[in-house]
Amino acid sequence: MDAFSVIMFAGVGLAAGHVAHKTSEGGTNLWLALTLGLAGALAGGLGAVAVGMKFYQILGPMVVAVGSATLLLLIWRQIRS
Repeated sequence: MDAFSVIMFAGVGLAAGHVAHKTSEGGTNLWLALTLGLAGALAGGLGAVAVGMKFYQILGPMVVAVGSATLLLLIWRQIRS
């Protein structure tokens, strides 16, 4: 695991959080959305690397990072409402 991968996961998480904030009908707090997106992407991306997922080097873990960030944000919305 190199620093570039962690930075990419963080970028994906922040992007997912920003999109969630902009598309939320209930006005999700920006910092909360960014934090949840970041946490989900880092957990999913690092988890994918830990189990040895390889698909065009970084692409596989990035897909998992996007999915886990989105999933965590959706779960938070369901718990909150």
